[in-house]
Amino acid sequence: MQTLTIDISGSKALFEIETQGRVEQYKIAITDGFNINNLNTQIAELEQDYGLEDYGLGIAVPGLVQAQQLVSCQSLPGLKGLSVEDLFTKAKRIIIANDSDAGLQALMDSKQDCELLVMCDMGIGMSIAVNGIPFTGASGMAGELGHCRMMTESGEFSLEQLASGASIKRRNLTRSEDIARAGSYIGQSLAWVVNLFNPSHIYLAGSLMDNPHYYQACIASIKEMALPIPASKVKINRVDDRETMVCRGLKVMLNK
Repeated sequence: MQTLTIDISGSKALFEIETQGRVEQYKIAITDGFNINNLNTQIAELEQDYGLEDYGLGIAVPGLVQAQQLVSCQSLPGLKGLSVEDLFTKAKRIIIANDSDAGLQALMDSKQDCELLVMCDMGIGMSIAVNGIPFTGASGMAGELGHCRMMTESGEFSLEQLASGASIKRRNLTRSEDIARAGSYIGQSLAWVVNLFNPSHIYLAGSLMDNPHYYQACIASIKEMALPIPASKVKINRVDDRETMVCRGLKVMLNK
């Protein structure tokens, strides 16, 4: 089956086309003005260029996705409300998913009791799998780690306000100690997650995890604050091939 998978983040979009036994990639930079019309234009051009018809289309977006509709997206407000009905496409099968939910599909293993994927880019997301099955909660929104509240010496803030790429950019944080403090907030929140879920694996992905100060502070906070027994059992891995992770996960979803 021909497929077009699209991984949209707050700063770029990766288009991966699989047709006639070959895979090609196309990447564009995007701004917060990127909207549904822009997305439809990109899809139409790729359908024409690659002769895509009756194919599988998977789209991953940063934000709250419920019943294949993007109900909230702070980094790309022009995509808010995106649903299958908004897409003008020749695809016969369409999936719209949260980016971390799609990414976890590429990583999870049915032999593992509990796995978590944490993505730290412009926003913060977390997805959960139990025995190789995604756990999405009663309304499909489990794992919204970035909206959890934390107390600091300066007051109460959401985790995204303290540790997301958007927050770091907005506050113009450049000193290594400030970046490390942001990473420590992620680690503190994940210590709670370790205590609650007792996971076998935590996968860390996203551009912020490439920053050694952020990453090392995150790991240190988990080890310091999580209970010793669950902390000793969890394997924490940074995802090295994250650029294609979400598109690979979308293909898994399309093939189910």
